[in-house]
Amino acid sequence: MTRLDSTRDRVRNSPDRSGGRVVAGPGGALTRAAMLAGALVSALVGGVLVVAPVGTVTAAGAFFGVHMAVQGALQLLAVHDSGASKPVGRLLFAGGVAALLLGAALLHGWVDTVFLLGVWTGCGWLLRGLTMALSVTSSSVSHVFVYDDLLNAAIVSAGLFMTAFPFSSLGTLTHVGGSALMAIGVVEAIAAARRHPRTLRAID
Repeated sequence: MTRLDSTRDRVRNSPDRSGGRVVAGPGGALTRAAMLAGALVSALVGGVLVVAPVGTVTAAGAFFGVHMAVQGALQLLAVHDSGASKPVGRLLFAGGVAALLLGAALLHGWVDTVFLLGVWTGCGWLLRGLTMALSVTSSSVSHVFVYDDLLNAAIVSAGLFMTAFPFSSLGTLTHVGGSALMAIGVVEAIAAARRHPRTLRAID
């Protein structure tokens, strides 16, 4: 038993090639579960927007609001598991709170035009993508929490497109937004699958 415990200690604190250390424990599983949950929500909401007829801006806003609120809540959960320094942790926490509040606003039907729905949705995606991308600049942020550069790029690109493109109809907005959400869900699921559920690499 003593030999087994010492082996676990060596694995837990052994250096990796990047100069960090490998930390074993449930934290990596929590982050991976949050990523998979986010991927599932993105894919489901995107699929519904593409397949089901959405007749009103309020209904479409509710779908986008659910997605944004869930992603904001998941980001708040993941911040605790990120190992980030206090300044970066505050940035990521603020991004999660803002996304959660923006999702709640969409759920309450505070957007009544196609143009505003596209802008608000795009701003929410930009907020999430940029806060995740900015976290990469800090060496204190876990590599697991950074998710994936491709995922960050996908979210930011979708946000920019939704914000800048003047949608002429609700049908076009829901199909484009739904397709973007399904693509983001696929990329996030792939990023989650690349992370080991039992380890979390903390970079010093």
